[in-house]
Amino acid sequence: MKKLLIFVCCLTTFAACHHHDDDCETTVADRTVLIYMAGENNLNNAKSNLDFIKPDLEQMREGTKTMAANNHLLVYVDGADSKQKPYLLELANGLTVDSVAMEEDTRTSDPETLLNVMRQAMSKCPANEYALVLWGHASGWLIEKDSVASGVWTTPKPAPRKAYGLDTGNNSAGNSGTWMNMPSMARALSMLPKLKFIFADCCHFQCAETAYELRDVTDYIIASPAEIPGEGAPYHTVVPALFEKDTFWQSIVDKYYAQVLHNGYEELYVPLSVVKTSEMQALAQATRTVLNSFAPDLESPYPDMTGLIHYYYHGASHKFYDMNDFILRYASADAYTAWKLALDRAVIYKKMATRWMTNVNWGFNYNDFTVTEEKYGGISMFVPQWYYQNTVNESIKKLGWYYAAGYANVEW
Repeated sequence: MKKLLIFVCCLTTFAACHHHDDDCETTVADRTVLIYMAGENNLNNAKSNLDFIKPDLEQMREGTKTMAANNHLLVYVDGADSKQKPYLLELANGLTVDSVAMEEDTRTSDPETLLNVMRQAMSKCPANEYALVLWGHASGWLIEKDSVASGVWTTPKPAPRKAYGLDTGNNSAGNSGTWMNMPSMARALSMLPKLKFIFADCCHFQCAETAYELRDVTDYIIASPAEIPGEGAPYHTVVPALFEKDTFWQSIVDKYYAQVLHNGYEELYVPLSVVKTSEMQALAQATRTVLNSFAPDLESPYPDMTGLIHYYYHGASHKFYDMNDFILRYASADAYTAWKLALDRAVIYKKMATRWMTNVNWGFNYNDFTVTEEKYGGISMFVPQWYYQNTVNESIKKLGWYYAAGYANVEW
């Protein structure tokens, strides 16, 4: 693979102030991984002792002590400290071996920033493979606030979507700001060599809508369909897994899932899965077929979702439903069996949790459904409902999954 030195000319306004002037070794590495920390928000609130950046960086340094040789870990950090501009770190052997301060305090939620940082990582540390870790807030594909309107990334009237990377824009530890929508992320990443994987250490990322949007820019997506705790992944064990040659996707999930959380009442785990994106087109076609098999016969335009596994976002006002549990309920046995083959080819690995940390009631409010191995699919999907008319039911139409999966055919 080319070393991508052609990107250097695009970075003249982006990098300055090396603590060390040396880039990575001149030999091409096996894999370079960039951890993209979108922390200009309430995840970096030092005043309330809710600063998740500093401990995660310490864990990342610890993890580099045992990561495989001939690999590179870079970390882009955008925090809420008004005295510090975003910076790019190289971590190795338990240490920070290089630090680059950015000339401009650009928004991490801007897809152009993501593109430029990725280009700088690839230029600094050329490798045979590249991967991306998304650290921060996320909300699946959902829409609420305007995403960044810059250059080629949005239409003149940008779709009011939010999905990843809350950035306050004023170096504060707030919870209001701009987000990056999934089509914009996909468009930015499409300008780069295809990634080996995206590991999303943020809430609700593992949904069919997002996986379909990103199917052409990464081979695998490793994420949770549910909320994750503020502390996120245990990076001291996950970092070495990021650089395993062939078993990385299983190891990342296993190391993350081994982290036991407590809410004062019980042990909690993070539900996780791995999606092979090359199978998302086939899963969309299978979903189109199975929806056509039962949706026209529903007693009302929208199915009753009572009792199905769901993953909250900001309470009951928005729910993502487990794909497998939904299709299992409504499809005939034969239709479900055929569809399940496509699901299993797309979701190649998963870990189930019966309860998890949530931003609603911290894990002990899930009394309206039961998670079982038969029901849990490891990936969510949006199912239109009558109370979403003129809101989310319309927003879903801006994503490719809506048409590929046949929602329009059943008049959802």
